[in-house]
Amino acid sequence: MSVIIVGGGMAGATLALAISRLSHGALPVHLIEATAPESHAHPGFDGRAIALAAGTCQQLARIGVWQSLADCATAITTVHVSDRGHAGFVTLAAEDYQLAALGQVVELHNVGQRLFALLRKAPGVTLHCPDRVANVAVLRVTLK
Repeated sequence: MSVIIVGGGMAGATLALAISRLSHGALPVHLIEATAPESHAHPGFDGRAIALAAGTCQQLARIGVWQSLADCATAITTVHVSDRGHAGFVTLAAEDYQLAALGQVVELHNVGQRLFALLRKAPGVTLHCPDRVANVAVLRVTLK
């Protein structure tokens, strides 16, 4: 048995790394991605930045990914929540929860480069990129 993941964006790349890490490379993973990893035109790893919650960063650390991303991340220490035009608001501060940060902001371009560097070394992972799925001929599931 092996796993085929179609799409090597943030979710697909992270899933491939998680399977590799948690199976110790015993479960083969084939990651199929249409865009070359070194391309600056990858739609999933463009110039946007995203915020990752602290729990997400912890899960990425658990599978050995966060350690490669941490130095390109910026900590979120305060979050201001309001509804424009209304009187109520709340401010969340990491220190109020005995946390170093509520989350982290990362630029997707940096994340993509680092995830694919990890994928190239991940046991049991085979990269197929740039490549596309042309056809799925037989899909058979037997339950007992």
